[in-house]
Amino acid sequence: MKMLFLARMTWPILLLSTLTLAGGVVAAWQFYRSQKDSSLALARNTESMRAAEELVIALRDVRHELHLFLITERRGHLDEVPHLRRKADRWLEETERTAVTAGEQELTRLVRAGYERFFTEFQSLLEDPPDQKHLLARISKLADVILTRDILDPAQDYLDINEEEIRESNRANELVTDRIVLGFVMLGICGPVSGLLAGYGISQAVSRSIVRLSVPIRDAAGKLNEIVGPITLSARWGLDELEGVLHTIAERIGAVIERLQQSEREARRAEHLAAVGQMAAGIAHELRNPLMPIKILVQSAADRRPSPGLDGRDLEVLEQEISRLERSIQMFLDFARPPRIEKRTFEAQDVLTQIVQLLEARADRQGVRIECRLPDEPMRVHADVGQFRQVVLNLLLNALDAVPRGGTIRLELGKENGKWLTLSVADTGVGLPPGLGAQIFEPFVSTKETGLGLGLSICKRIVEAHEGEIEAANRPEGGAVFTVRFPVQK
Repeated sequence: MKMLFLARMTWPILLLSTLTLAGGVVAAWQFYRSQKDSSLALARNTESMRAAEELVIALRDVRHELHLFLITERRGHLDEVPHLRRKADRWLEETERTAVTAGEQELTRLVRAGYERFFTEFQSLLEDPPDQKHLLARISKLADVILTRDILDPAQDYLDINEEEIRESNRANELVTDRIVLGFVMLGICGPVSGLLAGYGISQAVSRSIVRLSVPIRDAAGKLNEIVGPITLSARWGLDELEGVLHTIAERIGAVIERLQQSEREARRAEHLAAVGQMAAGIAHELRNPLMPIKILVQSAADRRPSPGLDGRDLEVLEQEISRLERSIQMFLDFARPPRIEKRTFEAQDVLTQIVQLLEARADRQGVRIECRLPDEPMRVHADVGQFRQVVLNLLLNALDAVPRGGTIRLELGKENGKWLTLSVADTGVGLPPGLGAQIFEPFVSTKETGLGLGLSICKRIVEAHEGEIEAANRPEGGAVFTVRFPVQK
C-alpha cells in the first residue's frame, strides 16, 4: 500500500519536473543559438564595413591625386595612382569576399565594373597621353564622373546596407531576447503552478480529510514569493511521505529559478553588447568625417613644394574640423560624466542672440533663414549659463541638419502660465519619424544616418536637472518643433 501510494505521488511530479527541465534546456539552447548567430552576423557586417570603408578611403585618395593634378598639372600626381591601386585592389577583393546578400553582391558588381573601366581608361591615358587640354578634360571626367558616380556612390550604398543590417540584427536580437526571457518567466510560473495543481489533485484522491499544513520549502519560497506566494498543503496522515516529495519539488523549482536568473543575466549582457556596438558605430562615423578633410589638407600642404604650407582658408577648415572633433568627444564626456550645475541669474535674450550670431555663417551657406522672436521685456532665468547655451545650441544645430538645402528655423522665447520660461525651436524639415515619440530623447536614438543619438539625451538630462521640461512634436504645416521649459526667476 505504501509503495503504491508513493508511486502515485511520485510519477506526476517526476513527469512535471522532466517537462520543466526539457523546456528549460530547449529555451537555453535556442538562446545560445540566437546569440551565436547574432554574433556571427555582427562580426561579418563589421568585417564587411571595414573593407568597404578602407576601399572608399583608398578611392578618395585616388580622386584626391587626380584633383591635385588638375590643379597643379604635375605628372607626379598621376604616377601616385598605380601605387594607390594596389591598396584599393586588396580592399575591393575583401569587400567582394564579405558580400553575401544579393543586394551587397549587386553593389560590389557595380563597383567592380566601374573600377575596371576607370583604371582601363586611366592606363590608356598614361600609355598614350593626348595633348594637355584633352588630358585635363579626360582626367576631370575620370575623377568626377566614373570614380565618383560609378564607384564611390555604389560603395557608399554598400556601407549604408551594412549599417542597416547591423541595426536590423540588433532589433532582431532584442526581439528574440525578449521572447526567450518571457518564455523563461512563463516556465518559472507554470512549473510551480503545475506542481501545486498536481499536489492538490493527489491530496484530494488520497483523502478528503486534509487540513492546512505549512510545507518546509523556505529556500524555494524565498525565490518564488513574488511569483506564486506561500505554498501550503494539509493532511492528517502520510506527512512524512508528502514532506519528502515536496522537498523534491522545492529543489527542482530552485533549479528552474536559478536557470531563469542566469538567462536574464545573459539577456542583459546581450543588450549591453548591442548598445556598445551601436555606440562604436556612432563614434566611428562621427570621428571619421572630420578626419578626411584634415588628411586631404595635410597631404595637399605636403605636396606644395618647395614651400609647403597651409593658406588661411585651409587653416580655417582645419580649425572647423578640429572643433567638430572636440564637440564629438565633449558630447561623449558630457553623456558619461554630467558637469556640475552652477546656477546664476541672467537674461535669456543675450545668450540666444549670441548663439544665433555664431550660427549665421553656417545658416547662410545652407540658404537657411533664422527667425528670432524675442520679447522686448527682460526674460530672466536662474540656471547654469553654459548648460543653457548647450541646450539651445544642440537644438539649433539639429534644426540646421533638418534643413540642409534651405528653409526656415524659428526661435521663439516667451512665458507660460507665469511660471515657465518657454523656448521653442521649429524647422521646416521633414519632421520626426512617426511613432518615435519620447524615444527621441533616449541615448543612441537618432534620426540621422551618422548621428550618435546623445545630443537630445544630454539636453533632456540638463533640462530635468534644472527642474524643467522638454518635448518634441511635428508641426501641422511640416517640420518639427522642440519646446523647452525652465522655471521663471521671480
